[in-house]
Amino acid sequence: MLLLIDILNWKTWSIPIIGAFIGWITNWLAIKMLFRPRKPFKLLFITFQGIFPKNKPRIAEKLGIIVQRDLINFGDIKDRLQDTDALYNFKEEIALRVDYAIRERIEKSALLDAIVPDQLIQSVHKTIVDEIEKNLPNVIGTSIDKIEQKLDIQTLVQRKVEQFSDEKLEKLLLDITSKEFTFIELIGAVLGFLIGIIQLIISSF
Repeated sequence: MLLLIDILNWKTWSIPIIGAFIGWITNWLAIKMLFRPRKPFKLLFITFQGIFPKNKPRIAEKLGIIVQRDLINFGDIKDRLQDTDALYNFKEEIALRVDYAIRERIEKSALLDAIVPDQLIQSVHKTIVDEIEKNLPNVIGTSIDKIEQKLDIQTLVQRKVEQFSDEKLEKLLLDITSKEFTFIELIGAVLGFLIGIIQLIISSF
């Protein structure tokens, strides 16, 4: 009966409510400290700085490694560009451009336009397109290999991330993880509230 009376008393609920607030504010503060303060701030003998701003060079380096190793695979790119559908699309696009280029140059010359028959144009066009089609897979493969040798994805990504301002880095990370951070804050409030309820139950015995 005494416990029921206590439950109906608003002062009783102050313990779990305060616990919920402490749990929420603690997690909120921990999330803020991931990004703030952006610049090193020294208090007595301790220097404070947000985890992400402080470790931006290391984050940039690790992100560059991950992108190059796991996300951008030149072997996969080469395979996709050399599959049947891709080669067919390349062939069709090249065929249109070759036909247009041949006819445009012939039409610019009144003499050629008068003496070159359409059958010859088609024959030349077919020869060029067939030659391109035959060598296209090797050309694509060689081109991708050269790009892979010259393009250092890891360094490129690392430099881009290092050039991000702290504000831009914070916005980028919050855009990705804002829902998760909100959930963490709520979990802190819920756990604080439950701990407060447990304290009530323990103190009632």
